[in-house]
Amino acid sequence: MKRFRFLTFTFLGCFTVWGIGFVLFFMLLPAEPKDITTSTDAIVVLTGGKGRVQYGFALMQQGLAKKLFISGVNPKVKMPELIELQKIKPDHPILPQTHLGYNAQNTVENASETALWAKQEEVKSIRLVTTNYHIWRSMIEFSRALPGVTIISHPVDEPIQWTRKQFGLLLTEYHKFLWAWVGSLF
Repeated sequence: MKRFRFLTFTFLGCFTVWGIGFVLFFMLLPAEPKDITTSTDAIVVLTGGKGRVQYGFALMQQGLAKKLFISGVNPKVKMPELIELQKIKPDHPILPQTHLGYNAQNTVENASETALWAKQEEVKSIRLVTTNYHIWRSMIEFSRALPGVTIISHPVDEPIQWTRKQFGLLLTEYHKFLWAWVGSLF
């Protein structure tokens, strides 16, 4: 009986800590970037969320970097199609400095792909653009993959609509963040 009680309290304690962590994760999602003026060598955009690529191009047009790297691009999407989708003129001056990465399919691979590109391009600082619920895990993975490179987080606010799909996405991202955070401790 004591063992059952111990296991029950242990389970309830762990569940409570997990639940409080999830609430904090959600409540502390950044709505906007803290630093919107510091220039970096490059802007790195992780594909997968609405508005990220457009946001990266807008930051380039504001002069916050001289290079743009888009990681995790679908192999079917080539530069002409991307230009058309983003409604950018084919002779726009930022296009020669825009690079597409096709090898990443997840955040760890985004960080690795970016690290290889950054080394080739001699990049010492980046502005990392991804959605707000993804920024913390991305910062952990990119810090690991790019030691010595200054990383400025630039979250894109994605409004929360409490659908089952979005709740599942937040829950999944919370678990991935926990896994990355624990991994970073060791």
